[in-house]
Amino acid sequence: MKPVDMDKFVEYLKFLGLICIRQTSSHHAFDYPDGHDTKLDRPVILRVHKDKQVPLLHMHTCLSTLNKTHKDFEEWFKLPKGKRKGK
Repeated sequence: MKPVDMDKFVEYLKFLGLICIRQTSSHHAFDYPDGHDTKLDRPVILRVHKDKQVPLLHMHTCLSTLNKTHKDFEEWFKLPKGKRKGK
């Protein structure tokens, strides 16, 4: 596995139903919206403007927070672009 482009990872988060709940000049926090049947223990934090790619360790931590695996992400990544739309 190699680092993934930040925009692709954000697209995956949106596919899962997450939204940006807050942002600072350098970090964006993603979580499920209020009323969603799933709630995270902590939000997924990304340095959207500074990093062009998500480092592997950071991606592993984010996926773990989401209860997802690298295989889940890779399967989504292999989908045709038309089927990658958010929930």
